[in-house]
Amino acid sequence: MSDRDLLEEFISYIDSIRQLSVNTQKAYSRDLEEFYDFLSLFNGLSVSEFSLHDARDYSKYLRDECENSERSILQKLTALRTFFDFLQKRGVVVDNVFDAVSLKKRAKRLPSVLTEKEVRELLSIPRRDFLDERDHMLFLFLYNTGARISEALSVDISMIEFPERRIRIRGKGGKYRFLFLSPSTVKSIERYLEMRSSYLEENGKDDDGALFISSRGTRLPFSSAHIIFNEYQTRLGWQKEFTPHTLRHSFATHLLERGADIRVVQELLGHESISTTQIYTHVARPRLKQVYNQAHPHA
Repeated sequence: MSDRDLLEEFISYIDSIRQLSVNTQKAYSRDLEEFYDFLSLFNGLSVSEFSLHDARDYSKYLRDECENSERSILQKLTALRTFFDFLQKRGVVVDNVFDAVSLKKRAKRLPSVLTEKEVRELLSIPRRDFLDERDHMLFLFLYNTGARISEALSVDISMIEFPERRIRIRGKGGKYRFLFLSPSTVKSIERYLEMRSSYLEENGKDDDGALFISSRGTRLPFSSAHIIFNEYQTRLGWQKEFTPHTLRHSFATHLLERGADIRVVQELLGHESISTTQIYTHVARPRLKQVYNQAHPHA
């Protein structure tokens, strides 16, 4: 039985056997679809292979990459515990790995942000081969668009609208928005695609259409992207946190520092609430003070 069949059987189970409310069924279905999207980033990792380490990574992914509130994460973990309890009873998994996952309350802290000089340093690292070029393209793409890593890895080449310099992506909560590309980034993507085609041809790999690919020619998995960031953090000798979300933070902060309206930044990031975007006003406070001094008649 496929993972999708198991999901459909579970939805039937919570309806007919557990008799959960319609709203709860809809919430569980939505949360599990999001979970299956996450599995796809691991090139088809099966629920039967999902480990405690993976479960903790998923909890961190919901918090850091998807920017969910603690209440929302707790609801999603409840859905997953119920689902894995069902899988355990069916003999699909040995243990309910989500029973051992708890959400530890963290003190609020400002996000890690690169300076513009550090961004230039990152994007100036010499490239020796296609994989180096792929890493450079990933960094450039995340900084240029403000995309979440899951969104970036889901991009297919066919999704890129080159004349309009934009990509329509399905973001958090299944909502669609556009990622916009600068003219120089479009040219970089075009050069990268030529190298990508040559790499696949030289290595006898099939082309699945993914923008970012692994050394095997398949879509770059979520886990590999984080390994890439760890390697470059060590290479650059940076002590500050450097993750895919660091580039998203940097994108938002640098826009605000250069005078962008916070509502525009909210739309570009795909934040449902302005309160989520407001964390960047703390990071960009020196620039906001400068704008106040320039704009207010009594400043």
